[in-house]
Amino acid sequence: MNSASNVVFETARLYARELVPSDAENVFEYASDIFNSGFMPWSPMSMDDTKAFVKRGIADMIESPRKSFVLALCLKENDGFVGTVKLALEDDRRQASVGYILTKRFWHNGYASEAVRGLLRFTFLGLELHRAYACCDDKNIQSVRVLEAVGMRREAHFIKSCYTRVSGRYGWRSIFHYAMLQKEYLMGLADGDYSPNGDEGQR
Repeated sequence: MNSASNVVFETARLYARELVPSDAENVFEYASDIFNSGFMPWSPMSMDDTKAFVKRGIADMIESPRKSFVLALCLKENDGFVGTVKLALEDDRRQASVGYILTKRFWHNGYASEAVRGLLRFTFLGLELHRAYACCDDKNIQSVRVLEAVGMRREAHFIKSCYTRVSGRYGWRSIFHYAMLQKEYLMGLADGDYSPNGDEGQR
């Protein structure tokens, strides 16, 4: 595993660390594949754009106060890169949006939900934020399953509310919004719904 100073949070099988320049090649694997990242409006991404993305993520580390965490998600067993997670804080520093994407060859292993659980733990216990939220295209079934598996509430369904690009084509898309309050997360800990060690993704 990378040096502990570079690791932001851990789960049973994964750890999330700060980005390094050499991550660009791994990010490019998912970012350049429209099947892998088609629900992202920036997809597909060129290598130059990928390098710029990684560079911005590294620059976030020295911003004070820090507003964004773009982290490499890696396997504990072999340090293999499986994707990235993101936490973007609002200006009030009490709320943040949650994002995640895995390279498709690591899909269907429960890594996404495990990673998001770890990110929520970091959000509510590490940063002590009030609220975390996420949104996804209502046709993005895999993302819907992840957000519901980690216990986030569906707060809204906005019909044809976003004119954006999906799989390389522009159009009006319908969006699900999900959220969780710190209070809800802490109640889940008390009820045993979430593990303080981040191993609930294994159950």
